[in-house]
Amino acid sequence: MNRKKAFSITSFFSLFSYLLFSCTIDAYDKGEGELSLLTAELVEAHVGSDKQVEYVVTDQDEQLTFQKVLTAKWIEKNDTIYRAMLYYNKVATGKADVISFNRVGVLIPRDSIKGGMKTDPLHMESAWLSKTRKYLNLRLRLMMGTTENEDAIHTIGLLRDTTTSTSSNCHMTLYHDQSTIPEYYSTTTYASIPLSQLTTDTLTLTVNTYNGPVVRSFSLK
Repeated sequence: MNRKKAFSITSFFSLFSYLLFSCTIDAYDKGEGELSLLTAELVEAHVGSDKQVEYVVTDQDEQLTFQKVLTAKWIEKNDTIYRAMLYYNKVATGKADVISFNRVGVLIPRDSIKGGMKTDPLHMESAWLSKTRKYLNLRLRLMMGTTENEDAIHTIGLLRDTTTSTSSNCHMTLYHDQSTIPEYYSTTTYASIPLSQLTTDTLTLTVNTYNGPVVRSFSLK
């Protein structure tokens, strides 16, 4: 049987799942490597009728257009907005030369999860609100390895705890299914939680890590 590296991640999105192609470059590496002087930002990519990106809006609330046509194989729909990680060199005000463009999963909270909740441990490196306060962003590190199970993929989602949430504080827990993927090495990926539909003052997120549960609260006002 063929062995494969299980790099794919499945992320809950609304009422269905899709494949998230994770960025294999450390997007916030400040070392002396080839990419260390580039700008890396999470963005909303606005896609037109031809499945090409017309412009992006960064988490710093800056709109950028491009010198060359920007598209990707993972862009499946036209006239829509995708969440992405963008590496670029800024060449002029509002103009960018794109180096790398990778899809980022958008986690839509569910009130229940078919098959039950799973909280396999992972590494949570950071969590922060975008400057626009439209997203809570997560930088996660997943343990990976080769496996003979071709169906083995990481699954990440978000469960809203309806029993502990109140009118002022929404409690959520990160869902993670390691499946049968071995834990030999790690890879970094990103996910974003949209905040526009939340009416509470605070979001409290629980993530099960290899060092135990981590609970973080974020003011949304």
